[in-house]
Amino acid sequence: MNILRALLLFGFSSLVLAQETSSSSTWEFGLGAGAIHAPDYRGSKESRTYGAPIPYVVYRGKFIQSDRDGVRGQFLQGDKLEFNLSMSANVTPESHKNPLRRELQLPELGSSLELGPALNINLTGDSLREGWMLSLPLRAVFSIGGDDRGYTGYVFQPQLVYLHQRNGWGMSFRSSLSYASKEFHRYYYQLPEELATEKYAAYNPDAGYSGWANQIAITRRIDNWRLAFFVRHDYLDGTEFEDSPLMETNHSIRSGVAIIRSFR
Repeated sequence: MNILRALLLFGFSSLVLAQETSSSSTWEFGLGAGAIHAPDYRGSKESRTYGAPIPYVVYRGKFIQSDRDGVRGQFLQGDKLEFNLSMSANVTPESHKNPLRRELQLPELGSSLELGPALNINLTGDSLREGWMLSLPLRAVFSIGGDDRGYTGYVFQPQLVYLHQRNGWGMSFRSSLSYASKEFHRYYYQLPEELATEKYAAYNPDAGYSGWANQIAITRRIDNWRLAFFVRHDYLDGTEFEDSPLMETNHSIRSGVAIIRSFR
């Protein structure tokens, strides 16, 4: 549960911070609660809902910041171009309860941390905090909390992003294509030869196309309260791992809500 709390912090504080860039406070602290409904993994028909308290800690330094993409270190920043090293998180529910993975005696999946450089290019706005931009993140993925921990490959995820803020409301929209290494795909979709059955043949995906995702997030700031909601849809048709016996559906939906009280 401690891992879930930490990852919920990354996910929800980044949504709330989509509208916080104008604040002059270097530090901000708070406490809240969040809940996420998500599949056991992309392509699974099994979904779960879980929640956790969220310790809300924000730092807006000159070179290190918490922003809509999680925690990042700034190397180059301007109104038209930005290059940074950022970190984000993805929470995987209790995959050891997944019926298909249990039937095949596969190891439990962990949640993940992603770390790597990103190039952001302003397309329409006066700055990179408003309007359309092109974001090009390349991140190494590390699993935590599962049976197999450590480096699990990399993901390249070019995406179009739209950001808008008005009267305490914040909105962000992201449409992204993903390409991943074979290690990443095999972590989720491999069926080793020794675990294959008459019903489920052995399968080893390679590197390649990893899906198309669209996400919208809405935030609201009311005095010292922050509210956040997001929904994300992944379309997995034509992916490199589409023929895996672990693929039960080509659609994946995840959503979440959070409420946070900040104390500056």
